[in-house]
Amino acid sequence: MRKVVVYLHRWVGLAALLFIGVAAVTGTVLSFDKELDRWLNDDWYYVNPQTVRLPMDQLVTRAETFIAGSRVTFVRMDADPARSYHFFLKSKPAAGEEKGLMHNVFVDPYTGAILGGRESGAFGVDKRHFIPMLVKLHYTWYMGDFGKWLIGIAAVLWLLDHFGAVYLSFPNLKSWKKSFQFRWTAGGHKLNFDMHRSGSMWILPVLIALALSSVYLNLNTQFKWVVNKFSPLTTVECACHVDPNAKWLADTASWDGAIKLAQTTQPELAVAAMTFMPDTRKFIVSMKGPEDLTNEVGMTKVYVNAMTGELMHVHDRHAETAGDTFNAWQLPLHNGRVFGLFGQIIILLSGIVITLICVTAFLIYAKKARARKAKNAQVIAGETVRNADVFNQTQSINP
Repeated sequence: MRKVVVYLHRWVGLAALLFIGVAAVTGTVLSFDKELDRWLNDDWYYVNPQTVRLPMDQLVTRAETFIAGSRVTFVRMDADPARSYHFFLKSKPAAGEEKGLMHNVFVDPYTGAILGGRESGAFGVDKRHFIPMLVKLHYTWYMGDFGKWLIGIAAVLWLLDHFGAVYLSFPNLKSWKKSFQFRWTAGGHKLNFDMHRSGSMWILPVLIALALSSVYLNLNTQFKWVVNKFSPLTTVECACHVDPNAKWLADTASWDGAIKLAQTTQPELAVAAMTFMPDTRKFIVSMKGPEDLTNEVGMTKVYVNAMTGELMHVHDRHAETAGDTFNAWQLPLHNGRVFGLFGQIIILLSGIVITLICVTAFLIYAKKARARKAKNAQVIAGETVRNADVFNQTQSINP
């Protein structure tokens, strides 16, 4: 049994090694992605606070002038009065293409001035594109949906491989302490082995949480399908009937009207973000409260029919199913923000440890591969000598 697990651990680990390594390096930086992006692009993120913000409908119209023919599909409204509003624009798909380009646009909520913008995830190492570039590299390797699937499969392998790692690390209860010890003075292969095994065991809960949440983020539909089998998930379908050829031009109900309706429905919560879904013609207003898992986008959702302005549904966190709660935890766990600054530091340090685990895994494999190669060479050499002896003996008998 142990030989089988060793074999699977080796080859499953090697199959996912490069993906995990890249995710670890990029994830280390992305543990503070928002803070770093604000620091690099402070002229986009910060404004001079004034008394009154402009209506959202007016700000949306201003943002859409950044790219002709585009539609705002998401806006983040920071509670800090000194912060800009962050708009996501989706351009109309070009002929023969299924998806349009996404752009991020930063708008001063008091004056409506466009502070700057960028294509979402465009490759670049300059300060404008560095963090979004790392995000896209982290999740897709710049290979689109195929890359997202590929990394998702690697995450599944990584998650399953942890069970084999635990089995191999604890062969019996008497020697459990060895799996948490480091032979610092031994150096060489022994220290590499301890860094790989003991390093993994010390942060095992974090590793499992990262692997599981990676599956959620990259194979979201499949993940939710599995969760739904154990606990029904809340879904909200829009009954709007819209000509798909006119969805980019058709008028919608007021953004401000949707915000007002959400505030009336949930007066104790603050509006944190809004999503507009052109295909199904609905607004989703995200409301933030003190019981949310993070201080980012709110977790209570108010669904509004974008054609009529009527209330469709309120996704109240207090009424969500166990499956809804389980899914809601995945992203905050992945980036550590569910535990605030402490959680982000844990993710940063874990990224460094995972990088070391990947490096030591390769070194261990390389050493054993060299040993197997040397052993095979000795076997071949021995066979050659024996064959030569047999040949010589045969020649001496039959000259």
